[in-house]
Amino acid sequence: MEENKKQLRQNNIFMLLTLLAITLICRYLHGQNPAVSVFRNWVPLSGRVIVIDPGHGGIDGGANYKNVLEKNINLEVSLKLKRILEKEGANVIMTRSKDIALDHLNKKDEYRHKRDLISRVDIINKTASDIFISIHVNAEKSSSKTAGPMVLYFLNSIESRKLANSIQKRLESAYAQTDRSVSTRKPVGNVSLYLLRKTKVPGVIVELGFITNPKDREMLIKQDFQNRISTAIVSAIKEYFS
Repeated sequence: MEENKKQLRQNNIFMLLTLLAITLICRYLHGQNPAVSVFRNWVPLSGRVIVIDPGHGGIDGGANYKNVLEKNINLEVSLKLKRILEKEGANVIMTRSKDIALDHLNKKDEYRHKRDLISRVDIINKTASDIFISIHVNAEKSSSKTAGPMVLYFLNSIESRKLANSIQKRLESAYAQTDRSVSTRKPVGNVSLYLLRKTKVPGVIVELGFITNPKDREMLIKQDFQNRISTAIVSAIKEYFS
């Protein structure tokens, strides 16, 4: 029995060393060898650089309903998303990891909101990331019935549309798993939103649900649902890279 355990430990160590060697080789070759494709199909997020952008923050609370603020939901989900992605081998960069706005990072515009957006774009563009995910919560003041996730992408980016499609489907499935189906949507192509228009890598704005819808709001503030939708987004990202 002891001999079997010893052999099992040795096998595990050998496998870990083999994975490490393959990872180093793949990174060195920068994707120019078939081994890279094989390894990344096996571990699709290993070595990927992903920027997570929790929308709003600080003085900017985003959408709100009474004491429920969008900025808090954005950050909570983003931190959960970060932890899961890192467990999958991704390198995660956060535009913010606490309750702050980002307008103080530059003086490129006189308007605070525009400076905040410029800072987020700068972070995404300067980090040589593979993709970015901007996390938000939606609102519809004219109706409390509008519900469910909505993913936006830059209309002229085929890769962003591919990522948006995967995330939209996975999030709708996450809602359905709670026995609460939502209307099926297609991701929304956009050419005017600053964050989508100015970033140089594929990415999406993910509206997790509607803070103005009572059922969405109740779910979005719960830790277990936040974990569920974070896991759904990671599954979609893995699908995109596979």
